Amino acid sequence: MRRSTPSDGGSPRSDRDPAASWPAVRAFLRARGADEAEHPGGTLLDHLDRVALLLAEWGADPDLQVAGLCHAMYGTDGYDHALMGTDERALLAELIGERAEALVHLYAGCDRAAVYPRLASGRPTVFRDRFTGQEHIPPPPDVRAFVEITAANELDVLAHDPDLAERHGPALHELFTRARDLLSAPAREACERQLGRYSPQPGPRIRITGLDHLVLTVADVERAVDFYERVLGMRPVTFGEGRRALAFGTSKINLHRAGSEVLPHATHPVPGSADLCLITDVPQEQVLAHLAACQVPVLAGPVPRTGARGPLTSTYLRDPDGNLIEISTYGPGPAVAPNA
Repeated sequence: MRRSTPSDGGSPRSDRDPAASWPAVRAFLRARGADEAEHPGGTLLDHLDRVALLLAEWGADPDLQVAGLCHAMYGTDGYDHALMGTDERALLAELIGERAEALVHLYAGCDRAAVYPRLASGRPTVFRDRFTGQEHIPPPPDVRAFVEITAANELDVLAHDPDLAERHGPALHELFTRARDLLSAPAREACERQLGRYSPQPGPRIRITGLDHLVLTVADVERAVDFYERVLGMRPVTFGEGRRALAFGTSKINLHRAGSEVLPHATHPVPGSADLCLITDVPQEQVLAHLAACQVPVLAGPVPRTGARGPLTSTYLRDPDGNLIEISTYGPGPAVAPNA
């Protein structure tokens, strides 16, 4: 059996188009229907040509290039349109060489669900053959060649199918990052260039579960305390070195007097800049009656709004500093006409 050579038919191999270096291989692919099978970016043959070209650009040797050109001969775990059966391995080996055919078979037989999670830099990879169900550990050069073909194949597919890119981009970015030392430097750079946008945000993830307190900057602290206690039923609190706050439910509002804000504070703390939505369990009709008794004008409402837990009904007013206060209820809307 002959080895794959830089040329077939006596013409020198083209560094510009490695697929043209094997006219007999391409003729065989056409004879098996690769130029008629649909694939992202045109036909399967178009895709195979681009994969071989990409491998050549990354500096792959001729065996790896022609393996990339033929990587779908037996079908793959992601593309089951086989051009020939594994019972014809000797025929393909005669055409492209034993080494290249072995890489094609390794790639085609990979059970991706079993193998991909095992691919990582610095440790042996156990392969599962999807054709036989058997497991084995390929030699390191074969694993590196497999990962190189995988990268060339996936990058070309994703470049020609935006939907697949969005669906599989994050997982492939994670795969090639984890197995980065198995890739050539040009392949690593290509993966990061094309898949880098799918990288998760750095740092630990946190989950906010509630609001403990917020701070209002007010012109007159005691006037604010009176309003929030009298109109909204909050409980005045004194803490620290005489600081004032208003407690409600499991939260509170801390008060800063304008010009004497406690450090650290907002960049531009000014009275009247807040917009608060406060939840009550009393009906909106009762809210309106209470505001009227307190001689607090209603700015708008009751009107339907959307809260953190779904639809709610809100009435709007302002506090003495001009902050917008939204008093809201969850559940059925009120049987009163909106007061605009």
